[in-house]
Amino acid sequence: MRPFVDMRRVFALMLIAASGWLFYRTANVWLGGVDHLLGPGVSALLDEPKFMFPAIGSALGLLGGLTIFFGGPGGALIALAGGVSVAGFALNLDQPVELSHFWDNQLAVGVVMLMLAAMTASISRGNQRSSSGDSDGPYSSGRRTF
Repeated sequence: MRPFVDMRRVFALMLIAASGWLFYRTANVWLGGVDHLLGPGVSALLDEPKFMFPAIGSALGLLGGLTIFFGGPGGALIALAGGVSVAGFALNLDQPVELSHFWDNQLAVGVVMLMLAAMTASISRGNQRSSSGDSDGPYSSGRRTF
């Protein structure tokens, strides 16, 4: 038996990691830690787009990645929306891409989120394993009809 690796879930895990990192980094820079996300300091930053776009985009990427990982529909679209909001806003601020520390750059992480969401969206959700015996294609139930 050949081991089956579901690349959709692998890309979803990488998307979860990238989005989670951006969410963590945004909370640390603007609030002083993730434990202050539900505190009164967030209400003062609701009108600050430099905080809101990365925070909402990374939360959407995280939600989309979790939806993809657990097999739900529409997760790639949610993650694409999050990546577009992060990368698009970083481009709007004329933020350069620094490749020496790309994990600290919002534009680089947003582009990675977009890339992972697009790769995940391009992979079909169906069963890709080929089964032995009579089958009607990759989405066969495995029952034989006589």
